[in-house]
Order: sequence, then C-alpha cells, then structure tokens
Amino acid sequence: MHLRARVMYDFDGEAANGELTIKEDEVLNILRQDVGDGWWEAENSQGVKGLVPQAYCEAVDGTQDGVSSPGSSVPSPSYDDRQDGVDEEWDYDEEWDGEPGSPTRKKAPTPQSQPQQGSNGSDPGQRGPLQKSTSLQVPDPPPLTPLQRSLAASMHGHSSASTMPNRGKKGRSSARQEHWPQESDDESSIASMPRRVSDSGLNGQGNYGLHGANRHMKRGGEVKTGTVSKTFKSRFSVFAKSGGEAYLLGADTKKRHIPANTEVRIVESDEGPMWEDPGGDWRFTCEITNPKKESKLKGMKSFIAYQLTPSNTGIRVSRRYKHFDWLYERLSEKFTLICVPQLPDKQVTGRYEESFIERRMDGLQRWMARMTSHPIISQCDAFQHFISCTDEKQWKVGKRKAEKDELVGAAFLQTITPPDTGLEVAHVETQHDNFAKFVKSMNDSMVVIQQTFHESRKRHMGPFKREYQKVGQSFNAIAESFEIDTRPRVNGNDAPPQESVRLTDAVKNTGKTYEDIGLFFAQQPSKDLIPFEDFLREYHGMIQTFPDMIQFHKHTISTVKECQKQREDQKMDFEEAESVKQRADVVSYAMMAEINHFQDERVRNFKEAMEGFLTEQIKFYQNVTAKLEDALGKFQDI
Repeated sequence: MHLRARVMYDFDGEAANGELTIKEDEVLNILRQDVGDGWWEAENSQGVKGLVPQAYCEAVDGTQDGVSSPGSSVPSPSYDDRQDGVDEEWDYDEEWDGEPGSPTRKKAPTPQSQPQQGSNGSDPGQRGPLQKSTSLQVPDPPPLTPLQRSLAASMHGHSSASTMPNRGKKGRSSARQEHWPQESDDESSIASMPRRVSDSGLNGQGNYGLHGANRHMKRGGEVKTGTVSKTFKSRFSVFAKSGGEAYLLGADTKKRHIPANTEVRIVESDEGPMWEDPGGDWRFTCEITNPKKESKLKGMKSFIAYQLTPSNTGIRVSRRYKHFDWLYERLSEKFTLICVPQLPDKQVTGRYEESFIERRMDGLQRWMARMTSHPIISQCDAFQHFISCTDEKQWKVGKRKAEKDELVGAAFLQTITPPDTGLEVAHVETQHDNFAKFVKSMNDSMVVIQQTFHESRKRHMGPFKREYQKVGQSFNAIAESFEIDTRPRVNGNDAPPQESVRLTDAVKNTGKTYEDIGLFFAQQPSKDLIPFEDFLREYHGMIQTFPDMIQFHKHTISTVKECQKQREDQKMDFEEAESVKQRADVVSYAMMAEINHFQDERVRNFKEAMEGFLTEQIKFYQNVTAKLEDALGKFQDI
C-alpha cells in the first residue's frame, strides 16, 4: 500500500514538466519516493499523477506499516490499488488497516532569523521556523562517484557540491517565489547529473538529475519557500524515470540477482543485430474466444470474461480486460526499449453491446498476436504467468512477484549480453537519425491513410449506397412507365408484344441490380476497409511507442560523446569512459535489435494486410461485375 501524505503548502505545478498542482490540506497517495532528490511522484484524489516537492508534504498517520519517513522506499503502484472507474475495476487484495488520522495542521513558515546550524534549519537549542516532524527527516545524498564529479565540474565549471545560480520563475503562489537554475540547451544526461545543493538541509536521495527541495528565508521580510531546482526539461522522460542515467554512469550500484532464465542475448545476423531466438517451440499463437458476461458480489459488479487458449499448451484460461491492462502495465514498465503497443481503448457506455464486445475482442487478439510474436516478451515471466495460470491463489502469487520485479526499466539492460564487437558512435548516431526520420514519416503517413480510409468507409455506407439506389429507383420508375404500354388494334387486343414485356422486365431487373450494388457498397467496409483501418490503427499505436525509445537512445549517444570529450581533455580516466561506452553499446544493440524486429514484422504484417485487403476488393468488384453481367444478359435475350 502507498504512503499517504498531507499537503502543507500550495504548489502550482507546471504540467509540461510533469508537475502536479497541489493545495494545502489535500491528501495525496505517494506512488514513488525515488524519482529524484527532493521530488515525489504522487496521485491526487481525482487520479491525476505528477511530481510534487517532498518538502511540501508530510506523512499522515495510519498510512503504511512501518513507514514514518519520506526516505523509506515505497513500492511502485500495483494494479490492485487502482480502479477503472466503471464496473471493470480491480478487487482490492489488500485493504487499509484503518482510516488515515487527522494530524495537526502545519502552518506556513513565519519570517524569523535565519537558522545557523542543524540539518533541519534550526540550531540545537531552538526550534526554527522550518523545523519539520520526523516524517521529513531525509538522509544526505550519497557521495558522488569520481566520474560524476568530473562530468559535473566540466559541464558547470565548479564543484558538483556547489549551489547552482537561480533565476526567477513566474506563475507561482503569492506566498513564495520560485528560483530555477539556468538550463543548458544541451539535453544530454551529463548536463542533468545529480549533484548536491549545499544551501539545503532537506536534500533527498535519488539519481534522476533532480535537486533537493530547498527553502530560503529573509530576515524580517517575506518568507520564500519551496525552491525546487531542476535540470531535466522533462523530469517525466523515460530516460530519467527508468534510471537510464544511473545505469550509464555506473551510479546504479544496487546488486540484483539475475536468474539464468532471464538472460537476454543479442546476436549478429545478415540483417544486423537481432534478439536471439529462444529456441525450441517458442513461436505460438493465443486464440481469444467466447466472451461471456459474468458478475460477482451478488450481481453488483459485472464484467466480460474472455477465454484464452495458447497453441503451445492448449490450456484455456479466463481473463478480463483488467487483467490485460495489468499485463500491459507490467510489460511497458519492464521493457523500456521494446515496443509494447497500447490496448484497445476503454468504453464507459455500451460496453456490453455485442458489436463493442466483438470489436474489443478483435483488438485484444491483435495485441496478443503482437506479444506472442516477440522473442523477449513472449518468454518473460509475467506474460507466461498471464497465459498459463489457472489457479486463483497462484495467480495472486505470480502477480505480486511480477509487481516486485527489480529488473525493470534501465535495470533490465543488465540482463542483456550484446555481441563483443564495439560500436562506432558516429555510425550509431547516423542510424539513430535515419530511424527517427522513418518514424516521423511513417507516423505522418499513418495519420493521412487512416483519415482517408475512414472517409472512404463513410462514403461507402452513405453516399455510395444512396447514389446506386437512386440509380436503381430511376430504372424502376421508367420500367413502371413501360408497363402502361398498350397497342391500338382493330380487334381490341391492346396487349404489348413479348419483346416489350421482356424489355420492361429487363429494366426492372437493372433497377434491382443497382439497388443491390448499393447494399454491396454499404456492407463491403466490414470486409476490407474496417479490418484494414483497425490494422493501421494498431501500427499507428506501435509507431507512437518509439519516440520515447528514440529519446532514450539519444540521451545515451550524448552521454558517450561527452565522455569521449572528457577523456580527450584528460578530465576522465580511460577506464571510466570505456565503462560508459560499454554500457551505451548495450543500449544501442538493444535499440538496433528492436528496430530490426519491428521492420521484419512490418514487412510481413503489411504484406498479409495488403493481400487480404486487395483480395476482398477483388471479390467485391467481381460480385458487382457478376450482377451487371446478369442484367446485361436479360437485354441480350430479348
């Protein structure tokens, strides 16, 4: 369960930087305390998440067993603590021990004399205006490594423990004034390295390039509170949040056990670096069938359960949409450099309608096919647990094990063994730029083609149908006129000749033919346009996962280039620079392997999709042609 904290002071966050606006006395769920020095990741009562200064919050009673200090580790949020907001919410496996207490309200600091000593801003004999409860006692950050000191000194021209110059920042509360350090135009990870801030006694501990939340006082004047320094332009970037910088610079010193079955190898092939084939019968499919509405709590909660049957085991398991959502969260958190597309969208209304259930099942089938075709995702423990576990108790055990997995984000890179061949930075950078251009171009073209197919589908089901039916009705109108045909004869028999009757019947048949063709147009999108549009939407979602991966790799390349410059200037040891280069090669090899896997899958998938689309188009026009040929034959028989 999460630590809960009460807000002591207002904070107007900048959404562009991933910050959360908070108000005094608001109660937050603290999702993560290891985001960076002086920052927490929190969630408010509306479910909005963002970064908040830890110095603005205090822990409340009855929140988490054994937690009384912000410095303690808080696990990442598990799916059990979240809700969908509709009927398909998670059941709480763990409940709060009791209602949160009502701690004494903290008042904003009052202007008094500047504290002289003590880590909490007061001297030993007097409680200063900024002294906090033990819930805000935070340990000093760990000493910087020689590599971090060298890079920080080079980038900023002073010791890494020095205080950064601040500049005014508008848009904050009137009770305080924000000061931010000058930001470099270079967004490389070197420039955003974690460093001490000497004028603060509230420095937290982290490795994501963020300073501590600092408070500054003026003698006898207005109180200045809550200065929070930043070095990343986006503190919510994947590179920062996943621990990429710590991995590259060797600052992630936590020892992790890497089981043999989790080791991942990248091998060289004629097509470039590829994920190693797991071997054996790893290629399989997973069929999703038999959606069924079920309920629990005596019918108070309803949901749709789908039956999953992997082809390699034949074991059928029942899964709800929330289970798929849980799996997506686990995979996207673990595999920073692997494409994990989003699931089909949720829907608040009409989610029990047959058409929606069929569309959702088709979307889930596409997503599952994407996962089973990946040699890394399909073999990971969380995925295997998802498709094979049938026992409810074992499901919860495996679920919690997956949620406690430490080899996630940048830590997953520790499991990768790349080829022995070192990579040239210039060559890697060129390939990186080329793929970035490809992604942008494909993303733009996918937007255009999706819009084109969407408009074509609407025309088929609307204007095209009406136009052909209008033509058919006009033929029927003239056929009705032909039926009035009478021939004046002396003997009184005014019936038209057989040729005229057959002509009238042929014109009637032509009218019906065009009405039928109008129905063909209305029904055809479900056979070709809609499936192809769904396919395009799926690939558009996949393409949209790559910008974060590209940015992660871009930071990696910038880090290596800066280290090379430091080594050339003799400001960095050769061994340190080389270790950064070796870890960067792991990132580059992983990126190349995923790109090659994506491109191979793209060629195969688009080939199959285009074949299916054109086959249905040919069938459609063959049916139209057959109808017109039949109508023509009626006239030829006259």
